[in-house]
Amino acid sequence: MHVEEGKTREAAEMSILLDALPKKHPADPSGLQLAQLITSISNRKVPVSSFSRMWNLGSLQAKVTLGYFAYWLRSRFSDADEKERLRKEAHVAAALKLFGTMGYLRGAVMKVGQLLANLPEVVPEEFAEVLSALHFEAPPMHFAMVREVFLDEFGREPEEVFAFFEKKAFAAASLGQVHRARLHTGEEVAVKIQYPGIARTIKADLRNLRLLLQPLGLTSDGQNMLENLADLEQMLLMETDYEQEACFAREARRLFTAVDQVVVPQVYDDFCTKRVLTMEYLDGCHLDEFLAADPSQEDRDYFTTLMTIAVYRIYYRLHWFPADPHPGNFIFMKDGRLGLIDFGCSRTISDDEWRLMCDLELAVSKQDEPAIKRLLAQACLFENPEEIEPDRLETVRRGVDWQLEPNQAEGLFDFGDREFFRRGVECFMNLSRKRYTRGSPLYLWTNRLTIGGRAVIYRLKGRCDFRAIHRQESSVWFGREGNRHLTD
Repeated sequence: MHVEEGKTREAAEMSILLDALPKKHPADPSGLQLAQLITSISNRKVPVSSFSRMWNLGSLQAKVTLGYFAYWLRSRFSDADEKERLRKEAHVAAALKLFGTMGYLRGAVMKVGQLLANLPEVVPEEFAEVLSALHFEAPPMHFAMVREVFLDEFGREPEEVFAFFEKKAFAAASLGQVHRARLHTGEEVAVKIQYPGIARTIKADLRNLRLLLQPLGLTSDGQNMLENLADLEQMLLMETDYEQEACFAREARRLFTAVDQVVVPQVYDDFCTKRVLTMEYLDGCHLDEFLAADPSQEDRDYFTTLMTIAVYRIYYRLHWFPADPHPGNFIFMKDGRLGLIDFGCSRTISDDEWRLMCDLELAVSKQDEPAIKRLLAQACLFENPEEIEPDRLETVRRGVDWQLEPNQAEGLFDFGDREFFRRGVECFMNLSRKRYTRGSPLYLWTNRLTIGGRAVIYRLKGRCDFRAIHRQESSVWFGREGNRHLTD
């Protein structure tokens, strides 16, 4: 009885959501219909049970499939121009369906949507445009839920905790939303508030994913993938601990001075808990708004340089990296500085992992083939190169070469080069297609950092002297330690 009631309730909720989607004409992704879609689900609590979340995804798959089938039928009797119009209309409708469901489910499902939005050369352009709103324009929760979180965390309402608190969120993403506020001492702050029950949604999504992937456990690669899901779940759950994120932000902030033109906002500890994070407000805009102003190539190169310095300084000085590089995490500030605002998904690198990565980087730079093969085999969890299939070794090698290619280039490296970006994405798609996924859990995050970060600067169409930046930031490690480790 409860199962049937659950199905009826979820179907009704999905029907309300789908009614908000465009029926005849593609809409501007930033226009009225998208705004109505966001409003239609902002008052609804995030579903947390495995069943309800799986039911929503199953319903989404059916709706998207029917939409494309309708496009196929209509296009059979159309000329070339009409087919193109219908194709774009089908893409927009499907993207809005994805946006609606992912925005409603939030959590790990929504992070998949953010990943798709970062791949404009892989998914249809209409998908990338609509889903890009998931980075910071996702449906916010109603203010009554915000008040509930504050009462649980502080025992007081937002208006009591702060001298001023803006009820309308100015940004919302997969795990929480952000409001502007002002402390009683006068500082302007950004307050990130976690959606209620979001940790439970992550556990539910990973439980569903394990069930779907269970048949793969019959192979060694599949078994390794299932084992790595534990690391994925741990990392995603770590993102729900805002006190941990505050610690990462404080460490990163200490790395940069005014000369660097990179700023990590100050954390205000007295106004932080596990579900509320209060940081200095940075005045600026996100990538879409920056690009809409048609910046010069000089400005694009300038911010590409700052992004590269920021990521590699954190990587080489702290031995961890921000593993969620998407447009919503960068602020293009009016005074020319670059703001880094999200450290929830920050992966710490163990000593063994660090040594392996640096040794491989050194081996590739020296073109030491025996060392490269030995280290790639080790990274894929084989005892020696003789155990690894030649095609697997070659496929993994192409991906590593692509990641390290900018290190070898003198002068400006063009990250806006379409062929370079597509080649990298193809490398990682081949690894997945051939199921060459066996490896340390770390590589889930290195791949996410590399593809995600390069997707951002690909959209920026930026260039930088990557080799010089890499040499400068890595000198702390390679200057003192690198050569010794390679010959150990």
